[in-house]
Amino acid sequence: MRSKANALKEKGVKVINFAAGELSFDACPDMQAGAIDAVRHARNRYTPPIGLPALRERIAHAVSQRCGVAYTAAEVAVTAGAKQALYNAALVLLNPGDEVVVVRPYWETLPTQIRLAGAIPVFVDTQAQSYRLTCEAVEKALTPRTTMIVINTPNNPTGTLYEREQLLGIAQLAFDRQLWVVFDECYRQLVRQPHEHHNIVSLFPALKNQTVLVDSFSKSQAVTGWRVGYACAPAHVIAAMHNLQGHTTSNPSSLSQYAALNALNALNADASPFNRDVNAFLDRQLIAACTCLGFIDGITCAPPEGAFYLYIDVSRKLGRRYLGTPIRDVDHLAELLLSEAHIAVVPGSACGDPTSIRISYAVEREELIEGLTRFEQFMAELVAD
Repeated sequence: MRSKANALKEKGVKVINFAAGELSFDACPDMQAGAIDAVRHARNRYTPPIGLPALRERIAHAVSQRCGVAYTAAEVAVTAGAKQALYNAALVLLNPGDEVVVVRPYWETLPTQIRLAGAIPVFVDTQAQSYRLTCEAVEKALTPRTTMIVINTPNNPTGTLYEREQLLGIAQLAFDRQLWVVFDECYRQLVRQPHEHHNIVSLFPALKNQTVLVDSFSKSQAVTGWRVGYACAPAHVIAAMHNLQGHTTSNPSSLSQYAALNALNALNADASPFNRDVNAFLDRQLIAACTCLGFIDGITCAPPEGAFYLYIDVSRKLGRRYLGTPIRDVDHLAELLLSEAHIAVVPGSACGDPTSIRISYAVEREELIEGLTRFEQFMAELVAD
């Protein structure tokens, strides 16, 4: 959808891009300053494959403070974005034929990486539970071949935060069955008021030695293109990631690492002025987006508690006609929204869900209002058979 939207833009068409998973902000000033300083001091050489020792030390310190559980630099790997951290975890922990519990709707990369490792994703659907993951649903999905549970909260694509009690139950279940937990919390700093993000190791410290925490600077610091994330895991897992990464990408960008180090050194209690400004902006954006969507009958949204997405159930609109053309499925709806209304959305089919679309409300305010107005007008033109 992003490629198609860009192709239309090149033809002079004004496209509102709700498909991009990134903030409209410029990069965090602390990240900018760190990168500029690195350029000025010619810090453009190789670093160790899994990151600068100083950065790994600083991440370990920050995660230890945040979680209340001690981490060392030997338990940290710096990666080219969270995506590489997740892929490293899949490659070093999974064997062919292993089963991995994955929440649906999902970020499409998660099951793909599991399959690349030769393992099998087993999906737990959350739509009937208002897009919330429950311990009971996870337990039903377990088999003797299950070796891992992957959890992403705040969730992409739904924007939903998973509840403390359910995470505690899943942690106990994983601990008792000796299952790995990959805990992707890349949107943890982007939470809507008054909701709260919960880290599974902080809730259940005994699970630390079975958990891979995955985080990123990309979303919260508005540097998606800089490619810098990290994994925290037992030292032997990090050592295996070191071996793997040393023969794939080697180190993440040195400039991005120095930028991340500067941002961490500037942090005060894990909340920078930049993050506060971003979340205040997103709170206002969400109110505006929900107001606009409130004028459209026949759609519902997942609870938008974190990240910057609205996940919209459009199942009641599928099968209707637009200018005489029946809408076959969500992919067709997304194509029509782009070609006719000139707005780009992510179809839920990419997330294992044929009933919904995802939009980002992290765009500029004028684009948000204009794009959702176009969406409302398009929906108003749909007619039932």
